[in-house]
Amino acid sequence: MIRRDVSGFIARRLSSEEYLGLHLTIGLLVCLLLVGAFGLLARAVVGESALTEFDRRIGLALKEHRDQHEQVKHTLIVFTEIGSPEAMTVLTVLVALALLMRRRWLLALVWLFAVIGGALLNQGLKTVIGRPRPDFRDDIIHETTNSFPSGHSMGAVIGFGLLAYFLLLALPERREKIAVVVLAVALALTIGFSRVYLGAHYFSDVVAGYAVAGAWLSVCISAIEVVRRRARHRQRKVG
Repeated sequence: MIRRDVSGFIARRLSSEEYLGLHLTIGLLVCLLLVGAFGLLARAVVGESALTEFDRRIGLALKEHRDQHEQVKHTLIVFTEIGSPEAMTVLTVLVALALLMRRRWLLALVWLFAVIGGALLNQGLKTVIGRPRPDFRDDIIHETTNSFPSGHSMGAVIGFGLLAYFLLLALPERREKIAVVVLAVALALTIGFSRVYLGAHYFSDVVAGYAVAGAWLSVCISAIEVVRRRARHRQRKVG
């Protein structure tokens, strides 16, 4: 009896038809893996370690490069501004308004919850870890907050990642969906790299930002999928 119950539970968690099935299982596993990766990074950057030395070597090498290549620096300044709090605030408002105008109440609610919650999460983690900014940052970088994890990287993954998910729900063509995913990934990676290149963050700050943002994004998307699939499940039962 117990064996049948366990087998049934596992089968339901791995079913693509159940609203609490495979999509939720994958989302939770991805979240746990990324949280674990973030934890390992956070532990490594507290105090001197091989990772902090690696961070410093990369940062100094990129500083030397940007001092010699002004055009590359100015190009990456553009990308770092795309991921700035001001730009992401504008994106947040525009997407929220577009969703509300289309009466997509669930998506609008999750969008605001994900972006605002991600920003609060970033500030909390910065305070807890307390890692100072690099001392080789470019003169254009004026942030006074702590360095770990990167807020620009977190905002890019959450904002562009969730926006890409919304577009995947709406777009019919496979080629369009692939283009959206590629563009979102490219933006997030370039924004993160720009932060390391300009000396605003260490390399591990950006990777940690990606990890915790990916975990948060997987939670938000899993929540939407549970609600959407539960609604379809109820409609099938009624029909």
